[in-house]
Amino acid sequence: MDLINQNIKTLRKLENIKSQSEFGEMIDVPTHNINKYEHNVIPKPEVLRTIASKFKINLHLFLTKELTESNFEEFKIEFNTEVKLESLLNEVTTEYQIKRGDLDRFTTLFGDKLKRLENNQLNEIDRKKLFGDLRAIFLAFNKKLTEFYIMQDHLAEIIGEQKSI
Repeated sequence: MDLINQNIKTLRKLENIKSQSEFGEMIDVPTHNINKYEHNVIPKPEVLRTIASKFKINLHLFLTKELTESNFEEFKIEFNTEVKLESLLNEVTTEYQIKRGDLDRFTTLFGDKLKRLENNQLNEIDRKKLFGDLRAIFLAFNKKLTEFYIMQDHLAEIIGEQKSI
């Protein structure tokens, strides 16, 4: 049995889903496919994305690390981090303020989304949201850059006044 097959079986048990048919209904896949997924067939990428989305787990971890009861929260935490970053982005959108510590997190978040965009993994609604989010970030940077230029001009005036004295 492959890692992915085992993780699907473990996920179903950890989520307290008693039957393969119930799990299949939740991800809109026939029961006979769930049986195959738990034993010897790797699901198509869209099925794996559905599983990750439905159960709010990090797909990369799900594909590369064994899921166990003891590390289940780690799988969830990674997803929650993205949710928290999107929430932070929404705050930035309204306030147009970015703190230095947030820049790396934004880079990671949007890097991942741009990869999904390149691989044609985003629907039209997600594409529009991504472009809206990027626009908000560029506006925030522009505002900060404008503030910087104003401070620079003010500093130049002060220095110029001191030279003329």
